[in-house]
Amino acid sequence: MSNKDELEKIRSQIDTIDESILELVNQRSLLAKETANLKKSTDIYKPEREAKIIRNLISLNEGPLLKEQVISIFNEIISSCRSLEKELKVSYLGPEGTFSEEAVKEVFGSSVTKSSAVTIEEAISDVSEGNSNYAIVPIENSTEGPVNITLDCLYDSDLKICGEIEMSIQHNLLAKDLALPKTDLEIHAHEQTLSQCKNWLDDYCPNIKRVAVSSNAQAALNSSKSDSVIAIAGRAAIEKYNLKVIAEKIQDSKNNTTRFITISKDDVEASGLDKTSVFITTKNEPGALFNALKPFHEKKINLTHITYRPLRKDKWNYFFFFDFEGHREEKKIQSLFEELKNLNVDLKILGSYPKAT
Repeated sequence: MSNKDELEKIRSQIDTIDESILELVNQRSLLAKETANLKKSTDIYKPEREAKIIRNLISLNEGPLLKEQVISIFNEIISSCRSLEKELKVSYLGPEGTFSEEAVKEVFGSSVTKSSAVTIEEAISDVSEGNSNYAIVPIENSTEGPVNITLDCLYDSDLKICGEIEMSIQHNLLAKDLALPKTDLEIHAHEQTLSQCKNWLDDYCPNIKRVAVSSNAQAALNSSKSDSVIAIAGRAAIEKYNLKVIAEKIQDSKNNTTRFITISKDDVEASGLDKTSVFITTKNEPGALFNALKPFHEKKINLTHITYRPLRKDKWNYFFFFDFEGHREEKKIQSLFEELKNLNVDLKILGSYPKAT
């Protein structure tokens, strides 16, 4: 058999497989619609269910597809099936082209309505006011620590954390034209991004003014309108704002990762591999924080994150943000909550949700 005949044979097999995939995906869509009719809740997005599906597929995958490719393919299939049940609206820190927008696609797939918010406060407020079903906002960066405005907004609201995603962050230096002016240049980026790229900027752009703006996408937008503005942004902004790449991967840490959370009004059921987030406010007295931490040690509950923020209404007092492994429905976690309440601390449960895949 000639190479041409062999190629045609393989292509014919691919066509047959594609047709089978299409038929199966449509069958899945019909079953998803039937499931929606049987649900007691009108909430069609079930993070715990989707997490179980993805984890199972990862465990079954024998290649050659990579884990990330399996996640991407089935995330889009789930997104398409979900959209047949109900339209979802998701707010994120905009404008278009931010890492927050990329996180929306990673979590919900392409078949959702995205709503760009000017600030993190606005994105979260969209959910509180019923303008969006969900919001995705950054809460922590591996090199720069917590996103304080997100913590403050959560403290002041009654919303829940229903999911998380960790994204590798790669920053690029972008401009409208590579033939830049020699003077009066400015580098625009979000303040955290400027911090994440500080050493690189000190080495290669020490004399260029750095301007903090509301988001990296805003920086890209500014650069698209001015020859004298250089932006730091992700790959999504390059095509969106028709910019040229001056330098790639300028972040100081190769492992630069941002954790995003999904926010909603609803609690999430257990997925089998979960985290819980809480706020704890202690009295301003000796040993208060130690006493709050002691039950975690005694019950062998793994604390994955702890940070603090000042109470704006009470000078020199603080609230603490804890992440730990486990789900609020587990007996061990319920026992923890009871013990914390007996310590006379203020406990606010932000939610339990599937750990990032």
